[in-house]
Amino acid sequence: MKKYFSCYLILSLLCITPVNAELPNLGDPTQKEISPFQEYLMGKNFYKTLKANVPFVDDLVINEYLDSLGQKLVSQTDKPDNNFKFFILKIPTINAFAGPDAYIGIHTGLILNADNESQLAGVLAHEISHVTQRHLARAMTESSVSPAAMFATMLAGILLSTQNPQAGAAVFYGGSAAMMQSQINFTRHNEHEADRIGIHLLRNAGINPVGMSDFFGKLLKNADSNNILAQMEYLRTHPLNSTRVAEAQNRIETNDKKLPDDSLDFQLSKARIIVTTASSLTELINHIEKLNINQQTIATRYTYAIALTRQGNTEKSITILNQLITSHDHPWFRLDLAKAYETNNQPDKALSVLENLLLLYPNYLPVTIEYARALNQLKQPEKAIQILKQQLKKKEQPVVFQALAQNYYANNQITAALEATSHQYELEGYLQLAAQQIDYALKQTDLESSTRQRLVSRKNNLINKLGKEQSFPN
Repeated sequence: MKKYFSCYLILSLLCITPVNAELPNLGDPTQKEISPFQEYLMGKNFYKTLKANVPFVDDLVINEYLDSLGQKLVSQTDKPDNNFKFFILKIPTINAFAGPDAYIGIHTGLILNADNESQLAGVLAHEISHVTQRHLARAMTESSVSPAAMFATMLAGILLSTQNPQAGAAVFYGGSAAMMQSQINFTRHNEHEADRIGIHLLRNAGINPVGMSDFFGKLLKNADSNNILAQMEYLRTHPLNSTRVAEAQNRIETNDKKLPDDSLDFQLSKARIIVTTASSLTELINHIEKLNINQQTIATRYTYAIALTRQGNTEKSITILNQLITSHDHPWFRLDLAKAYETNNQPDKALSVLENLLLLYPNYLPVTIEYARALNQLKQPEKAIQILKQQLKKKEQPVVFQALAQNYYANNQITAALEATSHQYELEGYLQLAAQQIDYALKQTDLESSTRQRLVSRKNNLINKLGKEQSFPN
């Protein structure tokens, strides 16, 4: 049923006009410039459509790593206050894209095919540069194709590529061939500019920019050897040739090569994605067990441990994770040790590991969420609520409000739970659902006057915000 729905959605996206598209009406496509509010609406609806139809990597550890790496690069731009959003799609092809309003998506296939952190960072720096140079907005304003139609085609290609990578790329390029032909010189200029600025970002962020040229060279080599997936995905969305690779290499300075090109975080993130995307955990485990000791890296052992936990072999997983902690202590080893203890019906040991982690890494989101969940399971929601409130002081995120709502419910604080869920929905872009939660909260009995006043004020703000979005443009 889901497959048929996806096909229906893809066909609908390809056939829509700007009038009936789910993306907002953007007015005259020949206008000179797209306003920030227009771009915000486009990004919001683009992301919501992806979220509803494409499998995302929901692993907090991986997402925090990607965001941290991305923000490290963003901090070196001339627009460090831009609200960049980084996310990972469970699609096996090698691709990445910069959507409207600084939404940057990475396919799992790209991470799995990157050899080190500098190669992944090179792709991120390139996409970030597309955003800061407003390449996407300029392409839309200079094209005769309407922005809504452009993104309908882009979404269709992404959606279909989750089921058939080659067909997805074919749909994308069949639907946008005219636009691409009219914009090809402009696009080539964009790619070179994004490379140049991206290398500058990498250098200033203390990351070896050689990774960018290395990854481009790797993709070009795969294309030359008739690697169809490489040709149909990254190389077609990001025109690449030997001249561009050579130019990137020529921009590398001697001192750049002294900068670090990898991190344990990257290798462990890759390990987690290997397990997450494995078609068979048994085959993966058997493969690792056949490797000799010289072939087993820290990342390989980590892959083995988390795969064993997911398979239910927690005793062996606990042994391996403790060995890893002894030789190369890393917070993720302890996080997964806590998970293994929990899976092995040892909640007290899991909580003890998480408590120690929280002392070492306060306000680190994956630790906070796991600790709050463990406290909830052990009937200690009051303590979890305090930890989560502290986390919100660092940054408001949907997952924190979701966890907060769960603990409020467990603590029989229904109004507070509904209000927290309202904040979660607002951050996720669902304003009507957010306002609905406040309606439910206002129906609770024995509300204090100050609480009622705050809820009414919040509902009015949500309704006004919703009204502005629905009425744009007039």
